[in-house]
Amino acid sequence: MGKNQAYKAMQRSRLGSSSAAPDEIEDGMSQVDGSFHSPEWHAARLASLKTSHTITWEEYKKKQKEDEVRKGELEADKDRMMRDYRAQLDAERARKLAQGKNHSSSRSNHKKGACNK
Repeated sequence: MGKNQAYKAMQRSRLGSSSAAPDEIEDGMSQVDGSFHSPEWHAARLASLKTSHTITWEEYKKKQKEDEVRKGELEADKDRMMRDYRAQLDAERARKLAQGKNHSSSRSNHKKGACNK
């Protein structure tokens, strides 16, 4: 006998001395449909489930395809921006290297200014 059954048996034995019959003891298990809600509540719940905002499988697949296309466009845009930036850096590097090793404008101006004083 489990703990719950032993407890119920103890309650029955205690209440057996009173005027209540064992069948009339309220143990919370006497509901016929096993539900804690009224039939009106169940009807309202079913109606709310029918008007749910869930999407169908086809709508979900379509949304996923659109998201993939949008993600692909963003990736392509990022790649294009990176190529443009890399080209800009390469052009700037080539311009600096074309001046030669000893032709840094900031260094030559600084030395000339120091010698003239």
